[in-house]
Formats: sequence, structure tokens, C-alpha cells
Amino acid sequence: MADLGKTFSGRVGIADMPRLAEVVLDCSQGEAELAFDRDGRKRVRLRGSVKATLTLACQCCLRPLQIPLESRLSLALVESLDEAERLPDHYDPLLLEEPRIRLLDIVEDELLLSLPQVPRHELDECVCDLPHETTQDPAGREEPAGRNSPFAVLAELKHK
Repeated sequence: MADLGKTFSGRVGIADMPRLAEVVLDCSQGEAELAFDRDGRKRVRLRGSVKATLTLACQCCLRPLQIPLESRLSLALVESLDEAERLPDHYDPLLLEEPRIRLLDIVEDELLLSLPQVPRHELDECVCDLPHETTQDPAGREEPAGRNSPFAVLAELKHK
């Protein structure tokens, strides 16, 4: 593929990516463009981009939240960990465990890596039951107003 300079582009179904389908609420489609080539040192490269708008659950209010994702990738295909360690910093290694690679797995990996760690609405958009005002506990730490700390009983025992 690299010697021929092959490029693959098109839409991919999120439902065809089981690991990603587990964490999203909406299984829409994404777009991918991936190109194989060789660099100046004859290393096989896979470069391109992956885009999708995914619906996740807001971790504050648990309501749906649409997140647009876009990831650019520049991978060098390697056959060993030693070869991966010698790559320049601008390449991410793609360790070949088999002679063939599945492009859909690479697209799925890129989308998973692009997901936010804690998806949530902006505070002014989030409709949740948690108060956004804070108070200070006896130790000076901030906690949400109106919420009893599970350690409040221990604090009272300490003062007695």
C-alpha cells in the first residue's frame, strides 16, 4: 500500500466499532481519510484524519451531550518495540502483530483516544441537581453547598 501511495477515504459507521459503541449514546457516522506512503528513510507511514460528532452522557447531569471530534494521525508501521523506540517524536508507532492491518480498528482507536476524560456540559448549560455554589468544610476544603460530607460525623467525633 505504501509503495502504491494508496489513500482510503469515506464514511464509517460507529456501530461497526464495538468498543466505541459501548461508550456513546448515539451511533452516528464518522469520516476518515487515511493515506499510506514512505518517508525519506523508507519507513511505511499511515497519515490522515478522523472526524465524528458523538453523543455522550454528561457526567454531571447525565443528559445527552454532542461532542465534535477531529483527530490527525501520523503513524509509522513498526515490527518491534526496538524499532518503535528509534522513531522520531513526530511519529506514533503502530506495532504490526500481523501482516495485515484493519483500518477500521485504527479509526476506532483514534476516536477513543480523542474522547474527553469527563464529558460534561458547560456549567451554564448543565441542568443538574447538584448546586454549583461551594462552602468550606472545617478543614478549609471547598465542597458543594447544601451537601453533607460523609465524613461530617467523624469531624464531630474529633472535636468531642
